[in-house]
Amino acid sequence: MPMSWLAGVKRAVSVLAAMSVLPPSAPAADIEALTRALNRTIPEDTLVVRLVGRIDSVTADELAAAWSARPDGIDRLLLDLESPGGSLAATEQVIAALGAIRAGARVDTLVRHGAMCASACVAVFMQGEDRAAGGASVWMFHGVCYADSNVPSLSQTGRFLDLLRDAGASEDFLCRLEDEGFVTTAGKLWISGYELYHVYKANVITRLLEPWRRESPILPERMPFAPR
Repeated sequence: MPMSWLAGVKRAVSVLAAMSVLPPSAPAADIEALTRALNRTIPEDTLVVRLVGRIDSVTADELAAAWSARPDGIDRLLLDLESPGGSLAATEQVIAALGAIRAGARVDTLVRHGAMCASACVAVFMQGEDRAAGGASVWMFHGVCYADSNVPSLSQTGRFLDLLRDAGASEDFLCRLEDEGFVTTAGKLWISGYELYHVYKANVITRLLEPWRRESPILPERMPFAPR
C-alpha cells in the first residue's frame, strides 16, 4: 500500500529527530536562571542561564520561558554552557529561540575552564556576540549521525556546518573539518579551547578567559595544628 502523505511527513520528522550529534545516553539539559538577586557578581542588567546536559526537544521552550520570566531592567542574556550536544532539530530550535531574544537584547555565551562544549553545543555557543571560553575547556567536533550509528550523514553534516558558517565560523576551519575527514568519517575531534582559538583560529571563541581565577580565602574553623 502506498505511504500516505501524513505518514510520510511523520516518518520524515522521526528521521530528523533521530539525527544526533551526541551519545544518546547523555542526560537531558538542566536549565538554571540566575540574577544579581541570587549572585552579587552578576551585573544588574544580566540574566545568566546555566545549561548543563543534552540539548533536547524542550530546551528551546525552557530557555524562552526563563527569559520571559526575567525581572524588569534585564536586557542581556549570558548563556553558560556545559553540554555534550543534542539532536540537530533541537539545536535549530534553540538557535531560533536565541535569535528571538537577540532581536531585543544582547546575547553572550560562556564555556568555563574544565567545561565541555561538544558537537551541537558549538552551534549554540556561537549565537553569542561575546563568546568567552576557558583555554582549558573541552571541545568536540564530529559529523551528524543517526542515533544508532557513528557514520555521518553528509547532507545533515553540511546542514550543521552551515549553522556554524552563518554564525561566523572561519571558512578555513570549516573546510579543514571536511578535508581532513573530521566530520565526514566516523570519529571525533577533541581539542582544547586554547587550540580552538590559537591553533585552529576557528573564530568560534572570540575571547579566552584568564587562566588564573582568584578566589576569596576560606579558612578552616579549627586550624589543623597549633600556631607556633
